[in-house]
Amino acid sequence: MGNKRTHDVVATTGEYTNGQGEKKKRYTNVGSAFTDDQGRISIKLDCVPVTPDWSGWLSLYEPKQQGRDRTPQDAYRKPQGQQQPQQGQDFDADDDIPF
Repeated sequence: MGNKRTHDVVATTGEYTNGQGEKKKRYTNVGSAFTDDQGRISIKLDCVPVTPDWSGWLSLYEPKQQGRDRTPQDAYRKPQGQQQPQQGQDFDADDDIPF
């Protein structure tokens, strides 16, 4: 039947502190893994982390949402604690690089 998307490829790219003061790991979805009819796994990377906090390891997780439930915004969701543009700043939501 071909390849079926079976996993998200995820990198741990640092830490942040949530609103309750707890340290949490920051994860970045960097691609997808596909399994063919013979059980072989292929990985398609969409990006590679360049942060010095990345150890070089990637992990495979079953997708939280598949198919129609998954929106493009899921891939670009900002971790808690990142600042949003302030009022008066130029920001185009469709721009790939918002600065």
